[in-house]
Amino acid sequence: MQLYEYQKTVARALRGGKNVILQAPTGSGKTMAALWPFLESWDRGRSSDFPTKCIYAVPMRVLANQFVDECRRIATQDMVLAEIPDIAIQTGERPHDRELASDVTFATIDQVLSSFLHMPFSLPRKLANLNAGAIAASYLVFDEFHLFDPLSTLPTTLEMLKMLRGVAPFLLMTATFSSGMLADLAGLLNAVVVPGDTNQREEMLNLPVERSKSRYYHWPNTPLSADEIIQKHNHRSMVVCNRVERAQEIYGALRNHPALGNTEVLLLHSRFLPQDRSGKEQRVRDLFGKAVDRSSGSAIIVATQVVEVGLDISAEVLHTELAPANAVLQRAGRCARFQDETGHVYVYPVDSPLPYKGQEAIIQLTGEWLQDHDGKRLSFLAEQALVDFAHGDSDGKILQGLRATTWKHRQRMQAALNGDRESAGDLVRKITSQQITISANPDALLARPFAAPMFSLHPGTLQGKAKAWLENTAISPENDLIWRLQEADSEQESDVPHYFWQPVRTESMLRGASLVAIHPALADYNADEGLILDKSGAFKAEDHITAVSSTARKGAGWVTLYRLESYEEHIRLVYEAFERTTWRELERAATRLEQRAGWPNGSLKQAAQLAVLFHDLGKLAKAWQNWVTEWQKTIGKPVESGFWAAHTDFDGQNARHVELQKKMRKRPPHAVESAVASSPLLAAVFREQPQLLKAAFSAIARHHGAFSSNFQPYDIAGSAKNPVSRTVDLSPDLAGILDSSKLRLRDDPSRTPISLILIDAADSDGLLAYMLLARALRRADQLGTAKGAVAG
Repeated sequence: MQLYEYQKTVARALRGGKNVILQAPTGSGKTMAALWPFLESWDRGRSSDFPTKCIYAVPMRVLANQFVDECRRIATQDMVLAEIPDIAIQTGERPHDRELASDVTFATIDQVLSSFLHMPFSLPRKLANLNAGAIAASYLVFDEFHLFDPLSTLPTTLEMLKMLRGVAPFLLMTATFSSGMLADLAGLLNAVVVPGDTNQREEMLNLPVERSKSRYYHWPNTPLSADEIIQKHNHRSMVVCNRVERAQEIYGALRNHPALGNTEVLLLHSRFLPQDRSGKEQRVRDLFGKAVDRSSGSAIIVATQVVEVGLDISAEVLHTELAPANAVLQRAGRCARFQDETGHVYVYPVDSPLPYKGQEAIIQLTGEWLQDHDGKRLSFLAEQALVDFAHGDSDGKILQGLRATTWKHRQRMQAALNGDRESAGDLVRKITSQQITISANPDALLARPFAAPMFSLHPGTLQGKAKAWLENTAISPENDLIWRLQEADSEQESDVPHYFWQPVRTESMLRGASLVAIHPALADYNADEGLILDKSGAFKAEDHITAVSSTARKGAGWVTLYRLESYEEHIRLVYEAFERTTWRELERAATRLEQRAGWPNGSLKQAAQLAVLFHDLGKLAKAWQNWVTEWQKTIGKPVESGFWAAHTDFDGQNARHVELQKKMRKRPPHAVESAVASSPLLAAVFREQPQLLKAAFSAIARHHGAFSSNFQPYDIAGSAKNPVSRTVDLSPDLAGILDSSKLRLRDDPSRTPISLILIDAADSDGLLAYMLLARALRRADQLGTAKGAVAG
């Protein structure tokens, strides 16, 4: 396989330990440049050279199946790998990798940032610390990062990358960023820019796809209309609108146009159910893909920003509403995209800047530049001139703002990492979408609310509609029509979350909601037009929800079946899962972090081993074991005297078990208690590395609740040290560090200064250590518990 020179430059830089900012034309192979160094290393099993996981982040607006298809094509056809990596999509609409367990995960930027900040949109609050370690241990790719919101997503991404510097390699990619912005970002992140000089930029013009195609830009100075589209149509046309409602309007006008003839018209936007959208994307590829004969047949796509990223398609004519220059050029990248093609881009003025509020000046400058270049053929360098003209001043102000607000933004990130979402502010929310479903009986969805058919809406759109609905007495009678999903607080051992619906009385109550249900009186859905707001209909989620087995999820899933299991057996299974599976994805990052922080080689693995071995010490308390004895007797399966249990018999699908447990006294907590009990052992090992002591303590304390900090008095019997001693012997690495015959547990928890032991989010090295340890422990605990349930 022959790579372009710029793709080789990217690979060399990444392998040399440098982070990269890549600017290349649309259709020039940026995806190959991003994936090739990772796949080549993954195929050869060189985990010390490169991470074993890749998280590929794109803007919120789109995540097409084509990313997965392209990755598989590169692996199977271009590189011909002996084995194909596990590839998945993780978005609000397609939550196929909630725990970021795949080798390659294509995710929206909100999923990545929220996971790192311990407020994952994909998981319940009690599992909020599960995914951050996966991000810290991955090769990170950020595609089209010029589309990140400059007030929320962009600064959060940059702060995260500064925290990960030297630990997780990253690649930022764009086709449209001002030259000044690129240079300043490179300095801020200590990254290299490709192309880095005039010669490399000239080489971009000589790429086959760039040298042979011709793309002309036009300014009709009239509003976009069906008449304009039909008049200029030949075989393949694309129409891009700024808002879904406008796209639906244009689509309807084209479908009813008397001159349409046999032309096929497709509508594509973000408010389709995944199965319907996938079918539409496939049809678009069939009609507009690279191998298609676009000189025959007739088709028109009407779309929104969803076509700006991820669809490898090309049209002869592209009609777009005026938007910021970088968005216009992204859309234009779907016109005359392939070699030897000629295309025409028509840009139409708009009356409203939405959804680009705050970028009015950029939009105006974009329009002025295009008017001055009406009818001109623009090369890649000319398109960059447009970006510099329209975005240069704004980008400079953005960078000034980033520098001025760095401290305040980091404070908000620390608040989020400590579980304080209210103080976290707009770290992700400004560009993220919120998930909604349509239901006349939302309680019917509570067993698995996120398995319901869901749609994405911008928070501003949702709140605006909700305000109108709530104020309209004709459609808002006394009965509730809008609800937000709430997660019940619980630190019980099972990771299964419990939910309830809260009626929405004001639009402000929708902020931060993970899922919103609206009544069919307010909206409808069909596979042709998608979600239609302000139109009552018959669509109800409860008629379409499908059962999803726990085995269909990535990773171990949420265990609801437990078998009576001894303490020693459980620790053995969890330790085996740690050694065989979970530490492998984290080991490279741990080594890099040790080097950065100046910790002894292998010390993070020791901390992880101790966390695994001691994470359930609190279960050896007399009160916890007494509860086991009482429960087993209640269900008719008593335990023998002297049996140290880690799990009881319990079937979450067994109605009798569920009812009996409701009548039992509450099971004593054990997670924070385990951390307190193990604190003398942790202190003995990490007396010279207090950050590792805190990280291990916090990982144990929060292995069932991501923000747990309280504990109850406990009493551990002296004989409990026997099973603990035997489990310590599972790790030969600890033989010279801990004497299993002389273990000392903390038997007086009242003297433990827990506030001084829990991790501080302001300590970047300690925080990353905690993220890795929490990931290692929680994943190993999932896998070991699941295996114990099956073995039982």
